[in-house]
Amino acid sequence: MDNFNDTILQFIKEKCLIKAQDRILVACSGGVDSIALLHFLAVHRGKLDIEVAAVHVDHMLRGKESALEGELVSDLCKRLNISFHGGRVPVPEILEKEGGNVQAVCREGRYNLFEKMLREKEYNVLATAHHAEDQLETVLMQMTKGLMPSGIPIKREMDEGVLIRPFLPAVKETLYAYVKENNLQFCEDPSNQSDAYMRNRFRRHVIPHMISENPKVPERVADMVGKLQEDDAFLWATAEEQLGKMVGFTEEGLPTINKQSFGSMPTALQRRMIKLLLDYLYDNNKVLVRYKYTLIEQLLHHLSSEDGNVSIHLPLGYRFVREYDKLTFVKQDNFSSSSATIKVMPKGKETDWLNNGWIYWAEIDEAQPDLLVQAKEIRYFNLPDDSFPLSVRQRKEGDRMLLAGMINPKRLSRLFIDEKVKLSLRDELPVIVTNNDDVCAVPGLRYGASFSKNRTATSRYIFILGKY
Repeated sequence: MDNFNDTILQFIKEKCLIKAQDRILVACSGGVDSIALLHFLAVHRGKLDIEVAAVHVDHMLRGKESALEGELVSDLCKRLNISFHGGRVPVPEILEKEGGNVQAVCREGRYNLFEKMLREKEYNVLATAHHAEDQLETVLMQMTKGLMPSGIPIKREMDEGVLIRPFLPAVKETLYAYVKENNLQFCEDPSNQSDAYMRNRFRRHVIPHMISENPKVPERVADMVGKLQEDDAFLWATAEEQLGKMVGFTEEGLPTINKQSFGSMPTALQRRMIKLLLDYLYDNNKVLVRYKYTLIEQLLHHLSSEDGNVSIHLPLGYRFVREYDKLTFVKQDNFSSSSATIKVMPKGKETDWLNNGWIYWAEIDEAQPDLLVQAKEIRYFNLPDDSFPLSVRQRKEGDRMLLAGMINPKRLSRLFIDEKVKLSLRDELPVIVTNNDDVCAVPGLRYGASFSKNRTATSRYIFILGKY
């Protein structure tokens, strides 16, 4: 086991999976893999200078049996003197109400609980016990579906932290040996013996034949996938860098590219650049993932073609337009018409905004004290009398705002880009305009030259942004 310990510790170091002072939550089902990982990290917590805890999820599919698995993990935590966190996901109830695939529902519920636990208990790392055979199974499944064999990521960002897989170099046989040597109890999930799932079919009927041909195939594939992931990360970084050099933005904040510049890039980078542009348009909307392969190949074809001008309809009202040497994404501006939401803001009264909060302004000495307590943002300002009444509306094409220290007003579309405001959020931000429809503030983002954080000698009015 000394060789196993050294291999995993070296892998953790080389891949920068763990750093000192990390608070690591180990996803532990009670199976041999996760029991081994929990014990391994707990034993080496002093050397790694980390805190370790376990989280167990009961999917409520096997009654008392799955509950007992939680007790087994809890008992091990007591033995190791580490914290245990348990949770339940009512998978049968979810399936009855909403339908769906059992494995997908389990995974979604499980990871939702992991994210919740990371957030509430302030852990910053989630560790799972995927190993070399898991990597091999994943590669075979991806190839069977016609996908690139990218495998399981060694490390990836989560909403509430980082997910790591320290056991990817390990084989299952070694994990069984590890728990035996350390006298650890574990459970076997009976669903692993079912051929109902593709992964199980590969595990039970395909991989044994591969191992009989080459006993080292799981480790070799895991090593190969690790190198492919490094290559892929380099290509993505290069694509992002090159795209940043050539992309511009329209008045509406949508990307535009010179066709010759794009065409000079290798196809491997072009394909990734298109993915980056689609992610930008749709804010990484997972619902649209199913469109992406077709979109990417269609766009790649038209980007390389010389045949006339092209307009391609995309999901959610976007279009891709190729005119001569210019490649542009456009969208119908829903808020430049007369139907756009606009409200006059009476002085001294709260004005609701798109169910997201409220806006209030008044003369400083007349401000309601209770609103000051509820304020998310407070500003002081002064404007000429002919600027009133103030109104709030959604953004529209051509909007500009004069910022402090600037001579000329800045386009809001450019401001949104500079401030990295997602496209999906830009139409939700309130735009404060004067009686002449001049933009003077975008609360929650930036305020115009007439506004200041601190009250000055010329300040006459107070502005308050509140949230429900």
